[in-house]
Amino acid sequence: MNISQRQLRMFVETARLGNISRASEALHISQPALTRALKEFESQISTVLFERTTRRLALTPEGERFLPTAQRLLGDLTEAAERLRVQASDVQGTVTLAVGTAFGALVLPHVLRPLAARYPGMRLRLLDDTSAGITRRVVHAEADLGIGSLSGDTSALLCQKLLTAPLGVLANPAHFALKASAGARELAALPLLKEGPDTSIMQLLRLHGSSLVAQMEGGIEVSSLSIQLAMAQAGVGVAVLSALGASHPQARGMRFVPLRPAVRREVFLQQRRDRPLSASARVLRDALLAPLRVPQAHPSIRFVAKG
Repeated sequence: MNISQRQLRMFVETARLGNISRASEALHISQPALTRALKEFESQISTVLFERTTRRLALTPEGERFLPTAQRLLGDLTEAAERLRVQASDVQGTVTLAVGTAFGALVLPHVLRPLAARYPGMRLRLLDDTSAGITRRVVHAEADLGIGSLSGDTSALLCQKLLTAPLGVLANPAHFALKASAGARELAALPLLKEGPDTSIMQLLRLHGSSLVAQMEGGIEVSSLSIQLAMAQAGVGVAVLSALGASHPQARGMRFVPLRPAVRREVFLQQRRDRPLSASARVLRDALLAPLRVPQAHPSIRFVAKG
């Protein structure tokens, strides 16, 4: 036997008011609809609950015995539904976000500052990683969300583009004079710093068949953006990175020149398709997809607002 919350509410409210007219008003349904629903309920449970007169309804002995049980069941269901609603809307708990250094340093502060003030119960765990590592962490549920370029098999992920940024070279003008755009000829004599093999920059350069890949083989290999920027600042070499990396606070005072022909890096917000997000993770996701203004961003970066 399937008794619904709606049926319990109609029975309890009608028993409380003792009148079809007043009960139908309280329940926001018509009198004929309420009368029909109560008769169907009695038929379903094979029990007459009301004695009907011209002026009012009175509970039968069976109805009087059932009323406390119905009230308790209705109260339990209402309380359980309210608990679920509060839990679903309560922005608390920990959200794990895997993110690259450049995005984390440039964009995240603008996203997290208002969230921290509005949702003090939300806890964030930030994991700095390469694009390949970010995708792997999200695929294996080590992170709720990831922000990076796509790498490897992403069929299990829902990916939404956040921005695009051109690749280019970054140098300290006190050590190296860069022209307005950087082609193979202009870069041939420059000591290029080498990125790690699994970075999104190297993957893009290899994908586009750039001659810089071979030229970078003779340079110092640096896996950390912070160390790479420090080396460029000191004049040890010229960094090959995106405009996102060139917008890092540590890059101030250096000159960024886009590559020629142009190569653009795409950065995505990533989450598993089959893993529902918590309320806190949904709040963070929505904030990352909202229109964003980052004054320190290089003008060549294009933010793609989704919300």
